Amino acid sequence: MEQQLKDVKKMPYPISEYLKRLIWTLVRVTIWKVLWHKIPSLRMLLLTVFGGNVHSSSMAFGSVKIFRPWALRMGKYVALGPRVNVYNLANITIGDNTVISQDAYLCGGTHDYSKPSLPLERKNIEIGSNVWICAGAFIGPGIKIGDGAVIGARAVVLDDVTSWTIVGGNPAKYIKKRVITDA
Repeated sequence: MEQQLKDVKKMPYPISEYLKRLIWTLVRVTIWKVLWHKIPSLRMLLLTVFGGNVHSSSMAFGSVKIFRPWALRMGKYVALGPRVNVYNLANITIGDNTVISQDAYLCGGTHDYSKPSLPLERKNIEIGSNVWICAGAFIGPGIKIGDGAVIGARAVVLDDVTSWTIVGGNPAKYIKKRVITDA
């Protein structure tokens, strides 16, 4: 029991992290939401001010929730659709030309259910370039999604996804190879 109490008392981040998150939350629920959408680079600039490593050509809707901007890396021409939730307790990296559609959830944390105190576990998520994460998909902690992959709508991704494949379902399973054809 004493060990359980010690585990509960441990804070997963330093105190300064909580202060930064408080300030970011205040900015996110005010300035972030009202920045003019016709100039998407304004939101990218705001993420950069808070330590994010994001390219100015990327964009995010005002309804996007980013938990820790300083733990976010986004390449060129990334689009975060309406109501995307980036719960990045650990680092999340998103490659170039990637679209994350509305209501997708990127979850960088979980709990160790084998311990009575359920300690927090933070795991990085890596999303390659030319990826499409469709509406409502869930990407779990520690997942790597290869270049060119497509994650189907409402898919629950609990295992790594190979490059240039299409997956879907709950849990997400391989559907077929992604082949690019000339239009």
